[in-house]
Amino acid sequence: MFKHLKYIDGTSDKFWEIQTAGATHTVTYGRNGTAGQSKSKTFDSEEACLKDADKLIAEKTKKGYSEDGAVDADSKDKGSAVRQPTAASQRKEEAVAALKLLIKEARTEDIIPFLEEYSSGNLEILKKEIRVAKRYWVDYSDLSKDPEFKNKTQYNWGTRGTKEQQRTVKLLALATFSGSDAGNWDIFYELLNQARSKEVIQILAYAKPNWLGGYLLQLVRKNEWQQINYDNLRFLERMGHVDFEPELYASSISGFNNYESKKFFELLTTDELTIQRDIPLVFEYETGVHSRYWDYNYQNVVNELLWDRVFDTLLENGKIDPVLIITGALEAQTKNWNNNLKSYFRKLIERMKLSENTVIEYQQQFFPLLHAEHSAVVNFVVEYLKPFLAHRDFQLQEFLDWAEPIFMRSDIKTSLKTLLIQFDKLLKQKPEWRERFVSLAADLFMISDLQLQERASKFILKNQTEPSEELSGKLQLYKAQMMGSVAVDLKHLLQEDGYSEAEILAELNGQSSEQYIYQPTEVRYLNEAYDYPQTWNELFFKVGEVIGGSDPIQVEILMNAWVQQTAVFPSDYQIQLEPYIKQLTGAYRESSWYNHFSGTFINMYYKPTVVYKDKDRYHNYSKWVSLMGSQLELLQRYRIDGIRLPLLSLPTHRPFWIAPTILVKRILAYQEAGVRINLLDLSIALSRTVREDLEGIEVLIKQIKEQQVQDVISYALGLNPMKVQQQSWVRNLLSSKDSDQFNWIGVWATVARTHHRDTYFEEFNKEPLADIPFAGQPFRPVLKIEPTYYNGYNYTTRKSEQVYNGDKLTYHFPPYKLGTDTFLYHKDIFNRGNDVLLSYYFI
Repeated sequence: MFKHLKYIDGTSDKFWEIQTAGATHTVTYGRNGTAGQSKSKTFDSEEACLKDADKLIAEKTKKGYSEDGAVDADSKDKGSAVRQPTAASQRKEEAVAALKLLIKEARTEDIIPFLEEYSSGNLEILKKEIRVAKRYWVDYSDLSKDPEFKNKTQYNWGTRGTKEQQRTVKLLALATFSGSDAGNWDIFYELLNQARSKEVIQILAYAKPNWLGGYLLQLVRKNEWQQINYDNLRFLERMGHVDFEPELYASSISGFNNYESKKFFELLTTDELTIQRDIPLVFEYETGVHSRYWDYNYQNVVNELLWDRVFDTLLENGKIDPVLIITGALEAQTKNWNNNLKSYFRKLIERMKLSENTVIEYQQQFFPLLHAEHSAVVNFVVEYLKPFLAHRDFQLQEFLDWAEPIFMRSDIKTSLKTLLIQFDKLLKQKPEWRERFVSLAADLFMISDLQLQERASKFILKNQTEPSEELSGKLQLYKAQMMGSVAVDLKHLLQEDGYSEAEILAELNGQSSEQYIYQPTEVRYLNEAYDYPQTWNELFFKVGEVIGGSDPIQVEILMNAWVQQTAVFPSDYQIQLEPYIKQLTGAYRESSWYNHFSGTFINMYYKPTVVYKDKDRYHNYSKWVSLMGSQLELLQRYRIDGIRLPLLSLPTHRPFWIAPTILVKRILAYQEAGVRINLLDLSIALSRTVREDLEGIEVLIKQIKEQQVQDVISYALGLNPMKVQQQSWVRNLLSSKDSDQFNWIGVWATVARTHHRDTYFEEFNKEPLADIPFAGQPFRPVLKIEPTYYNGYNYTTRKSEQVYNGDKLTYHFPPYKLGTDTFLYHKDIFNRGNDVLLSYYFI
């Protein structure tokens, strides 16, 4: 039995349906247009199940549910009799009943006649019924409470359907589903690997699906083992059911089972389309060609690889261009592929035994591999090109330009020793390269390996007898890394101005004639300005940069721009952001600031009118990092309220500095827009503002209407003395620590400590900052070394006793005190007691 009812009235738009299968019925309900929620119930017999289903249908009909959704007033108020079914609904019920019988009897030969008779006008209800049938007949489920099927399996879990019934369901789905219907269903994979079977051919000819290529590609990307057999894929292509998808064909052609290799060898080596179009794809996509064997036998120490034989045969018969293999195998070394696959391609080049002329012709394709991250690739290039370094047509200059960075790599020591030996041999033929070779050898002192450094030292001493300015500069730079006696051996090449014994003794005795003169160098902070995103493309790129990066300042830049630049968002911006949202929801990072950002950004995507507050205790253990959450909350409010202004604390220059003129202009913009300044935001901004480029700043400051803002900025920029406004102890007692007056004191204290690290401030030794570290005076914890003990059992005395466990460095932190939120420098300076998690993060 199947019954689908709707209730559409006023704001209600919902459905309710019931489906019976043996002694079980499943009720599905929800809003129209959704999949709804399902509940199943199992009875002792099929009759009891049908009786309960009829009862539920009657109850829903009484409440006004109907097949077309129209709600009768009498049905709502009094309850009405069950409506007489229409001809269309009877036809649907007839189609569903016929479908169930078709599946139960597993009549695969009747699928097409059935669809020709019933699919017109009923296709959607049939597809829905097929989905239900898959869950019932095909999917694994708990059969322990299913009396009809529980004896089918040795264990409680299994499938209800026979192989024939399951095949019927799959063929029905293949005949009726579209690409969007198929989704992540992997049941078609089995059928398409039987593409030559009579039933599959007939179904495909009837349905003419145009989505199989994309579906198969999606499957193989998800699970490599779900590759379709290459022969079947080509058959489907010839029948017009699959279009050429390069990645799909690359995966398929390399996915032969080891026991099928001989069977398909002839196809791979004789079919022209396979050779010209599909085999080259194994160099463009990551495949498993390195793990397919020709005649696998577990007793063999070494088994021949299928693709070794394929490439050997094609090259021997002149059916494949050697250039394709050379360029493809070399380009594969630059890709982020399986290292075993890249190793296979390197061995393939070695197996080809390229002639000297061929290597020289393609030498420039080897050079970029010297910058490969994987050391095996660099070692391969050095070893392979070693015999050709002295060739008259070898591009030695270009080779050395590419090779220069590897002389500081500690993971390719064998290659570096090889190059030193080759340089020594080359100098006999090409002495003009002496300075370049010596300079490269000097870079080896960056590697902490005594044997390699001694070899480099001998090479330099052999080939460089006189000091040179360039070499001496390099050696002096690397002197601190020199090991053993290398520095002593190279002393005459270092050209150091040493001290005489008398000068050294005079210095030690305090009798030196030289006087130290303090000449501080002025440091400039506003050197490199940030570029803020202005267009959607720049914003979109910044999202990816933040997700893949580790700089919280970039979060501030992105989120401020997100608030300011909403006008440049395209209409489909949410669709474009979907990959990033999936990345944010699916990834975990042990970073509190990142979690603050991800939670906020995801919330702005799904609920742009709701302010997200990250209350996770783990994300807020650090009071410093929780400031990020406060700033993101403020930005969300700005976005909801239509305020298109940046936070005052947004950095203007790397790494986090703010130019004074820009800060004052931001405050004036707030003033003009009537936006109240957030004092925590102001405190952070002033802690980042440097005393540079102050020309004309006083004129701008005077335009600020709020006097206390004027005063604190003038003090922060060193223009005026502190003018902090204190209040009486009575008011302090009555005031909340979140009051503006207390928050202003926190702002003043932050500015004072920012510019005067070691000064004592009487003003801040009172509430709300009394006893707060760094407020009135610098905080200097006393370090102590204390012994530690643990309880151990003495087997001699048979008693527990204290056992010395070593010493530990300890320091005293004051107990936690709230203070005021706008004072920044005490946030994480408090005693955490025995809180292991807090200690892990902050001590």
